[in-house]
Amino acid sequence: MLETYEEALKFIHSLPKFKRTNDLGNIKEALSRLDNPQDSYETIHITGTNGKGTTTNFLANLLEASGKRVGMFTSPFIKEFNERIQINHQYISNDELVKEVNYIKEKVAGIPLAEFEFVTILGYFYFRGRVDAAVIEAGIGAKHDKTNVITPVLSIITSIDLDHELLIGPTLQDIAREKAGIIKPNRPIITGQLHESVRGIIQNEAEALNSPLFSYGQNFSLKKYKNNDFSLSFIYYDDKLSVEDLNCLGFEKTTAINASIAIRAFLEFQKLHGLKLDSDLIRDNLDKYQLPGRAQVVQKKPLILLDGAHNISAIYNLINSLSINYENKDIIVLYAGMKDKDRHDILDELVPKSKHIYITKLDVARSATKEDYNLSQYSNVSFVENYRDELQKIVSHLTDDQLLLVTGSFYLVSDLENYFS
Repeated sequence: MLETYEEALKFIHSLPKFKRTNDLGNIKEALSRLDNPQDSYETIHITGTNGKGTTTNFLANLLEASGKRVGMFTSPFIKEFNERIQINHQYISNDELVKEVNYIKEKVAGIPLAEFEFVTILGYFYFRGRVDAAVIEAGIGAKHDKTNVITPVLSIITSIDLDHELLIGPTLQDIAREKAGIIKPNRPIITGQLHESVRGIIQNEAEALNSPLFSYGQNFSLKKYKNNDFSLSFIYYDDKLSVEDLNCLGFEKTTAINASIAIRAFLEFQKLHGLKLDSDLIRDNLDKYQLPGRAQVVQKKPLILLDGAHNISAIYNLINSLSINYENKDIIVLYAGMKDKDRHDILDELVPKSKHIYITKLDVARSATKEDYNLSQYSNVSFVENYRDELQKIVSHLTDDQLLLVTGSFYLVSDLENYFS
C-alpha cells in the first residue's frame, strides 16, 4: 500500500518510461478490469504535431462555461504532475491521486504497463462519475497512441508536421496516416491548416468512415488578426457563426488558429447536443485559464519568455513570430534539445534571427550533449554545461532592447518556470 503522494509518484515513475508498440491490448485489458470507465462519459480526442495542449485548454474553457463538468487530460506537466489530470481546471488532489493509484495498482496487477499507459488509465478512471465530458490529449500519434481506446463524440487534428519520425514516420504522409487513426466512424473530425501533401489522406479517411470533416481555411478561419503585445485580437467566422473582438494571450498567429479550432469543435459539440450557440460565452471565456510553458511571459523588463517548442515547425513559427513582432529587440536564446529531434535544422532556424544562442543539456537520458552538435560552424552559438548557473549571468546582462527566449524542451521550461516563479 502506497501511503504518501511521493510514494505514488515514485511508483508511477518506476514503470517503464517507454514501450512503443502497435498493440493496445494491455491498456484495454486493464481498463476492462476497471469496468471501462472511459465509456461512462463523453470524450473529445485531440492529436496533432503542435497545438494540442493549447487547443485542449481553449476547448475546456468553453465547455466549462456552458455548464459542463469537464475533465482535461494533458501532457507533459510544467509545474507538477497533477496538472495532467484536471476537472474544471482543478488538479487532481494529492490524496485522490494516492487513493486512485492504490486502487488501480491492485486491480491491474500482472498486466505489464508502461508509465504513460498507467497515467492514461489513472486519468480515465479519475473522471468516472465526476465529469460530463473529458478533453483527451493524445501522447504521440493517434492510431496506436495509448489514449486511443475511446469512442469520442468528435475528434481534432490540430496540425501535421515532422516530429517523432522514428516512431510514427519517417515521412509526413506516414505521420498523417497515424494521426488519421483518431477519426472514428460517423463522428465529426475538426482539423487545423493541413499541408496539401497530407490533406487528401485525412479527407479519404473521413469519407471512408462517414465522418463529417471541418477544416481550417475551408469551413472556418480567422477573418482578421492582430498582435497587440502578447494579446492576440481576431475575428472567428464560419458558416455557422461569426464572433468578433476575440482575444487571447500569445504572440503567434498559430495560437489564434488553435483558438479557432477549439471554437469550431465547441460549436459542433453544442450542435450534437441541440444546444444554442452563444457568441458572448465564447468571447468571455475562450481564454479564461491559460497553460504554462506556452508563449509564457515570466518577466517583462527585460522580456523573458518560456515556450516548449521542440520540433522544427514549432520553432519556425516561434522564432519568426518573435523576429517580426519584436523586430527592435535582439533575441537571446537558451536552448536544450533531445537526441531524437532535428537539432541542426532547428539551429539553422534560430541562428539567423538570434543575437546569441546558449545551448545546454538536461538531466535526462534523451538530452543531447555538446558532442551531439557541430558548433564550430556557428559564430553566435556557445555551449553551457550548467544552465542554472549561466542563466543568472544571462539575465543580469539583459537590457530592455533584448529578450530572452527559453525553448527546445518542456523539461527545460518546466525547471525554469519554477525558477522564475
